[in-house]
Amino acid sequence: MRYRFPVLTLLLWSTFTACEVGAATPVVVGCGSGAIDPVAVYAPFGAGPLTLAKVHCLRFPLSNYPVSPPTLSLDGSAVFVFDSVNGLWLAAMEDEPVLQRFDGRVTGLIPGGDLPFAWSEDARSVLGVRQKTSKPGGLALGPLKPFLFSVDGTTQQLPDLLSPAGPLDELYWAGQAGMAVAAFGTRGAYYQPEHADPQPTIAFVNARTGQVIQSIEKNAVPGLTGNARTNAVASVVGADGRIHALIAFSPNQWVLWVQGERPQIVPVGVTIWRTEFALSPDGRNVLVMKNLRAFGGNCDRSGSDCSQWTPDTGTSAELRELPSGRLIWSVSGTAKASSSYGAPAISRDGRYALILMLTEDRGPTAALISMETGEVLQEIPSPGMSECAIGFSRDSSAAWISCRSRLVKYDIGP
Repeated sequence: MRYRFPVLTLLLWSTFTACEVGAATPVVVGCGSGAIDPVAVYAPFGAGPLTLAKVHCLRFPLSNYPVSPPTLSLDGSAVFVFDSVNGLWLAAMEDEPVLQRFDGRVTGLIPGGDLPFAWSEDARSVLGVRQKTSKPGGLALGPLKPFLFSVDGTTQQLPDLLSPAGPLDELYWAGQAGMAVAAFGTRGAYYQPEHADPQPTIAFVNARTGQVIQSIEKNAVPGLTGNARTNAVASVVGADGRIHALIAFSPNQWVLWVQGERPQIVPVGVTIWRTEFALSPDGRNVLVMKNLRAFGGNCDRSGSDCSQWTPDTGTSAELRELPSGRLIWSVSGTAKASSSYGAPAISRDGRYALILMLTEDRGPTAALISMETGEVLQEIPSPGMSECAIGFSRDSSAAWISCRSRLVKYDIGP
């Protein structure tokens, strides 16, 4: 389905271009002429490599269901969001901007968890899935089907991914070329009718060709308990073309798996039920969020009587070596309120990381961190209190942060 302005409005940040780098005056798009100056609101705190480049105010279709924060393509030319019931929304900046909608929901997604959608390398299409589901309950009626969704509104069904272990139930993209971590026969309880999963299996796959490259039953992974459920996956494709994946299973089990090798349990040092993490481009280190948050803030049913927040000081994020789990550096902070933490991001050149954090005096921010030393180089204000997304451009010359109605771009200087 295609929606043209002004039926639905989505204002995007345009393609990264050389002329934008070092621009003296930030560009503001779609924010109207209100009393608040976006340039002042979103300027970085203090001196550092980041300079504000563009602020875009976004208008998405209203939804009563969870919607992911906007995710930008590597060249900044397009954006997608996923509505958990109404499907995928995809748009590119054109002479007459067009918003594409692809119907479909996916069974068993964890709110705020990993999505089975990722930008392809060409930035013109999204790697994703479709699934037949029941209405209105959303139970699975069949396996995931890999698809390509394009900015021109077309779709391409990719070859089915098949395994004797059962249907394709989970897919986590690795890189932008169609490689992925897959799970077969793991979510029978989410089907209508339900079915048993006697051989839950994880695998490395090439979704563009339909090839299962390597697979192993979960109960064959040394040290992994039989009832382990996938909480989150981070993966990269190394310079040698092999997939490196770190899989967090509940309860508190971390599995490192490198294509061509056997998976192994690794000590990451995180004991909470769920956290966010990202692998370095070479797959040798993992950046882990520690979910630092204040305690209290509970209100009665009327909302008029609320307890005070109790601040908590501690570690916000850690960089750990793999597979040893050795701590390389950590970032500390103080949380004065509760907040959700999105996944951290690491630039392709391996120089920088972005993390979402709560600071003692500024509230929610994103911090640019040196991957070499762990030093916080600069902070930028978060454009929203809800779930946010962060990332870098393909050439690591720009960074971005997005929350529901705002998308802000920063150039990275020397």
